[in-house]
Amino acid sequence: MHGWRLLISYLKGTNSPTKIICRFKPTQTNDFTYTLDIAINRNDWNTQQQQVKQKANTTNKDLINSKLKELEGVILDKWVNDSLHKKNISKNWLKDIINTFFGKATNEEQYKIYFVDWISKFIEEAPKRLHKGKSISFKTIQQYAVTQKKLIDFENLSNIKIRFENIDLNFHRDFIHYCKEVEKLGDNSIGGHIKNIKMWCKNIELEGYKINQQYKHTSFAAVQNETNDTYLKEAEINKIFEFDLKDNVRLSNTKDLFIIGLRTGLRVSDFMRVGVLNIKDEKISIETMKTKQKVVIPMHPQIKQILENRNGVLPHAISPQKFNDYIKEICALVGINEQIEGAKMNPETKRKESGYFPKCELITSHTCRRSFATNLYSKLPNKVIMAITGHTTETQFLKYIKTTNDEFAEILGDLWNSEHNINSN
Repeated sequence: MHGWRLLISYLKGTNSPTKIICRFKPTQTNDFTYTLDIAINRNDWNTQQQQVKQKANTTNKDLINSKLKELEGVILDKWVNDSLHKKNISKNWLKDIINTFFGKATNEEQYKIYFVDWISKFIEEAPKRLHKGKSISFKTIQQYAVTQKKLIDFENLSNIKIRFENIDLNFHRDFIHYCKEVEKLGDNSIGGHIKNIKMWCKNIELEGYKINQQYKHTSFAAVQNETNDTYLKEAEINKIFEFDLKDNVRLSNTKDLFIIGLRTGLRVSDFMRVGVLNIKDEKISIETMKTKQKVVIPMHPQIKQILENRNGVLPHAISPQKFNDYIKEICALVGINEQIEGAKMNPETKRKESGYFPKCELITSHTCRRSFATNLYSKLPNKVIMAITGHTTETQFLKYIKTTNDEFAEILGDLWNSEHNINSN
């Protein structure tokens, strides 16, 4: 043995063939030994070089030597990492590293080498995890579970069990193909699953496990299509507000909820919760359910009018599904039915289908938030609108802006006309 090396590979005893033993002694108090499941003929071993002889007849001599060299690097990196992070170094420390390196694990430790098993552990611990200092929402955890289910179904169809080293560009291509051809998912849904997979790969690496580095490649991307989600223009919102539905209690209540959503930019889960305690000094203050952000929104004159008409009592909350159904009905009655491009759910296939539909059929609770952001865009600084919508990045915010190129052209045309009229006068 050669003391100058931290990791020593050697043979013990007189048997032949015999297994290779690894010894790692980084300090005087830490001395680890573990036997590898690699057996070689004693005469094929080079004691000085601590590897299989180059002239040996062993079929896999080059593979064995390269793996021993790679293992040495993994052990040294793990020691430095665990020492710097002051992690507990148990007597099984070397054993665990070597078993993980060679893809061996007990039933209780499958998460150390198999992707789906690691995800199960991640989801189980998700309620205790923090993302950017905040708890992970129940809805997000549900989305994790959906991605895991897709991976399990992909494994079953492909007759494989995905290991950490399998998360490469080939996997990326095959999984996307499976999602498109078998699951019949749209690009945005697939993109969400890829985003989760990349996030998990990053966490696996942070936990010290060896993961295929191809997950960082630019081609390992979350596919995404531009959505055709619609929004309501100011004139259309005013038309809805002024439409008389007082003889229909169900639709009248929904119309008022709709206006509150359109004039606050809140998600449906938030504007349904707005109560009198959230209103003070003609401002609505509420902590959002999804991001746990506190937002303050000045009351729009139409919301003030709703409260006045209702003697200070807000409309009662209804389920999101009923809300989506009723607002379509309201928009149809109002006459918002021009044919526009979009996508809606096919009740038979349970999939979204693109095409041209009456605008009223494409209205959902998301229309509130998109309309709010789009109608204020260019009228106020983006940061002001984002402070109200709760968007943390401008990239996220701009995804909600649904102004078309034709509409931008109209805005520019109006500006030039107004400037011309001023100069003419």
